[in-house]
Amino acid sequence: MKQRTSMPRTGTCIVFSALLSFALVVPPRAAEKQGQQAAVEMHHPEAWQFRLPKGYPAKGREVYKKFECYSCHEVRGENFPAPEGDAVGPELSQMGPLHPVEYFTESIVNPSVLVEKRYRGPDGKSKMPSFNEDMTVQELIDLSAYLASLKPKEISRTATGEGKVVAVVADSQQVLLEHGEIKGFMGAMTMGYRVESPKLLQGLKPGDRVRFTINTDTSAIIQIVKE
Repeated sequence: MKQRTSMPRTGTCIVFSALLSFALVVPPRAAEKQGQQAAVEMHHPEAWQFRLPKGYPAKGREVYKKFECYSCHEVRGENFPAPEGDAVGPELSQMGPLHPVEYFTESIVNPSVLVEKRYRGPDGKSKMPSFNEDMTVQELIDLSAYLASLKPKEISRTATGEGKVVAVVADSQQVLLEHGEIKGFMGAMTMGYRVESPKLLQGLKPGDRVRFTINTDTSAIIQIVKE
């Protein structure tokens, strides 16, 4: 009888070893978990919000001049040329404390998002021209920083205005008012204001005519009375 000689199946052993090594290094569940983690890392964080890098107000002021923003928007206390005829945009000297800097950025790149009726054209869009094709990103950042730096100068600690309640938002302790000019502090506009005490909102409803006192440092209403 011829003796059978046993020969190792080298190729099969190598492939089997490789598969075994992969299974030991990356088990199926671990691989699935890694895939899920990668998906989470590629998604934006839950508390993410858009934030601008630091801008320079002094440079932003020069951008304001370069694009002749003063032709539509007065800035009290600045020596820009006066708007020609009726200003087609709100006065800006008091705007800084009222909004985050990103609000000004949006108002520049997409001015029709939030705009009062009196500043809209016949097509319903903002009368403000677009600078998106002419303004650099850095100019936009610096201009936003300049607008956010504006605040009233040499005014009393409080100011009084009159207006109509548009909405009451008790959860966030705010009231939306359509008001006339607050002399020496703010032009006529529709604006949401925080109230220092939730008690000030009690009994208020849309349509109420009110007289209110505002803290000019914090832009919060400290007193509000129905007329």
